[in-house]
Amino acid sequence: MPPLSRFSVSRAQWRRLGLLLLVVALSFLPLFWLLDSHPIQQYDEARTGINGLNILRNHEWLVLRDGSMKPDLWNCKPPLWPWLLALSFKLVGYSELGLRLPSALAALATVLVVYYAGLRWLGGWEGGLLAALVLLTSPGYVSLHVTRTGDFDTLLTLWVTLGSLSWLRYLVDGQNRHAWLTGLFFFLATFTKGIAGLMFGPGLVLAVLATGQLRRLRRPAPWLALLALAVGIGLWYVVRESAEPGYLAAVWAYEIGGPSATEMEGHHYSFYWYITSLMEDKFTFWLVPALLGGVLGWRLAPGSRSWWLTRLTVCVAVCFLLVLAITRTKLPWYDAPVYPILALLTASGLLQMARAVAAQQHWRPGTLARAGVLALVVALPYWAQCRALVRTYDDRHQVPSLLFGKHIRQQVRLEPALKEYLLGTDGQFNDSPIFYQQAAALAYGHTSQITPPWRIAEYARPGQYVVVCGRKNRRIWERSFRTVVLLETDSCATLFLGAYPSK
Repeated sequence: MPPLSRFSVSRAQWRRLGLLLLVVALSFLPLFWLLDSHPIQQYDEARTGINGLNILRNHEWLVLRDGSMKPDLWNCKPPLWPWLLALSFKLVGYSELGLRLPSALAALATVLVVYYAGLRWLGGWEGGLLAALVLLTSPGYVSLHVTRTGDFDTLLTLWVTLGSLSWLRYLVDGQNRHAWLTGLFFFLATFTKGIAGLMFGPGLVLAVLATGQLRRLRRPAPWLALLALAVGIGLWYVVRESAEPGYLAAVWAYEIGGPSATEMEGHHYSFYWYITSLMEDKFTFWLVPALLGGVLGWRLAPGSRSWWLTRLTVCVAVCFLLVLAITRTKLPWYDAPVYPILALLTASGLLQMARAVAAQQHWRPGTLARAGVLALVVALPYWAQCRALVRTYDDRHQVPSLLFGKHIRQQVRLEPALKEYLLGTDGQFNDSPIFYQQAAALAYGHTSQITPPWRIAEYARPGQYVVVCGRKNRRIWERSFRTVVLLETDSCATLFLGAYPSK
């Protein structure tokens, strides 16, 4: 029998496990709490969810399709994210949770990556825990269209964060496997959101110069990794264009040439818009410590771990924000990938200030004292982040056209025999009702017809049922038919349509 000492766990190991569990526990409220309470959002989230549902409906994994079953050339990103959504729907269900759980898990993975990066490069558990909590309390990261919805950006952020840290390891130790890992992670980033996966590239090149590591570029590994990335993503575009021509033209129009050179759909703001957003709401609590981390860390003794981390993160953050600033089309979530980088900079700045004060005052605080100070620093931002989630939850009923999913689930529970009906929408551009229509078809075998107001005379007949959301939309149907209410939830109703008596 092996000695018991082989199975013993050291005090340091218990502490590492405890800190890891603490990070996971603190991640629950910002990332998972009330995750499925908000209805599917009407633009990108719903459209991407429909792509995932149609993969399962058609068993077609190469050409993504929109709500009308046509090739989706508006949402022309590579398919890694819809593939993961299809898997999630299969495992979790055709619901808000099925759509958003992959995003929340990718966010949790990113928090853990930042935590371990803080442990490694900032010299202690305080750096790891602080960096993770800064990320969890960044409103620009924990928000709709990033961690709280089923969009591309959280998975993109995970890959580019891993790629940047792998490149840092390569610059430090020159091991070829880190160059190959960098290429792999940026290939996955590109296969998640196309050209957006390469926007850290200028910063990574600048980091080579800032750290004086040009000699690393004289080795074949980084160039071979870059070649493999280019061949891999190029192969995807060739195969996809061959399967359904017109894809490459859509990629240029909606992903590369259009957003960078023209103002698309009115999304154009000033050159300083992203920086202003960081100051005003997205990174308000942490922007000053991040700037101090960059300035102070840049002047650290060359070769220290914090020096390496600062040089890379400053180069990546500055170049990335500059690229966003000169891009013509600007959207609030485009800056999502920068927040893990800024979280590490912030943790570095706070730790340098704390250590300077402690040295000045000749303090040697113990573990409990340091933990208490850290808790005081993050308590208010953490509380503010949770309050923001509550406000989002309170606003969940503000847009009636997004509420079909909740009502249909209640209808399944109370009226299980009703499987054929019309979906009376308001006729505005909105993929959310289409998502719920297709989810109900897959989950419950429902058959329904999207019916905007101008199609009522064409599709609706006495004796049918219609599901409508919003009082204004409901009144349109009540003017056209004598209705009987079968079921009501919030502003939604299932109506039986009857004919008005002949005059």
